[in-house]
Amino acid sequence: MANNHLPTNKPHKRKGIMQTHLKCIQLNLQHSRLATDNLRQIIEEENTDIIFIQEPRTIRSKIAGLYKRLKIFTSGKGKHQVAIAVKNNKLDTMLIKQLLDEDVVVLEVITGNKKIIITSMYFDINRQIDIDLLKLDAIIQHANDAGLLIAMDSNSRSTLWHDLLTNRRGRTLEEYLMSKQMHIMNEESHLTTFRSSRGTSRIDLTIINNQLLSAVCEWEISEQDSCSDHSILRCVVGHSNAIRAEREIGEVKYKVTKEGKEKFQSKLIRLAEHKFSDTLSVARTETLDKILCTRATTEPVFTLETEFCV
Repeated sequence: MANNHLPTNKPHKRKGIMQTHLKCIQLNLQHSRLATDNLRQIIEEENTDIIFIQEPRTIRSKIAGLYKRLKIFTSGKGKHQVAIAVKNNKLDTMLIKQLLDEDVVVLEVITGNKKIIITSMYFDINRQIDIDLLKLDAIIQHANDAGLLIAMDSNSRSTLWHDLLTNRRGRTLEEYLMSKQMHIMNEESHLTTFRSSRGTSRIDLTIINNQLLSAVCEWEISEQDSCSDHSILRCVVGHSNAIRAEREIGEVKYKVTKEGKEKFQSKLIRLAEHKFSDTLSVARTETLDKILCTRATTEPVFTLETEFCV
């Protein structure tokens, strides 16, 4: 387990500026030697800074088969489920020990003069997702006003991240992420993040908070062979020359698609119907709209957030 301590006396030139573009790879290796060998070759040939790994290959409780010059961070005993590998030796990194277990690795990274929190997570499909959401909640709270990037094998399906269907785990996860104002970077693609003889899905997610919304770009599902049932995901952090700190300017920005807008409207109506079910025997959109308008004008403290997001 690596443990690199952050210097505490570095001068800060301008808050909110990221001076380095971080090229990231995300992949579930399924503990496979072939997939690990393939990833090692990719890392050696490409200029990659950070690699987020789920289900890495282990030998005698140690991560095995990766590029020797990497700083590899992991946690837990036995067969590790996650790891983060850092190739860029100019990055100051620190393992956040209080947030670790065998399914979660959290690093604090200083790039330029900006701090970001990066996380690799594995949601076990045989475990209640609420347990993993408690871990995620602790990470979000720790990040506070720092940028946060989470690379996750969620084992959850949702049309919100362009899967063909939404299952119970996916619905729970999407509602949680919406309540925390987290953003899913996954984009619509003809490729899927997981494919096997049993079918395909998009269960691997890249998630960020408001502070990184303008900093993460070039997200893609790579067509490069991964030698795993999971696809290689790529993104770049810090692509823009000057990144404004969203929290300082008091803005929250959202990447909106037509499909996402329609899904939000549908969910809003469903939540409104549930909220006012004691008032309406048959709730229609027009009736709900009149009630909301009336309450908004007569009750100054009324907001959609307090009614639908608490």
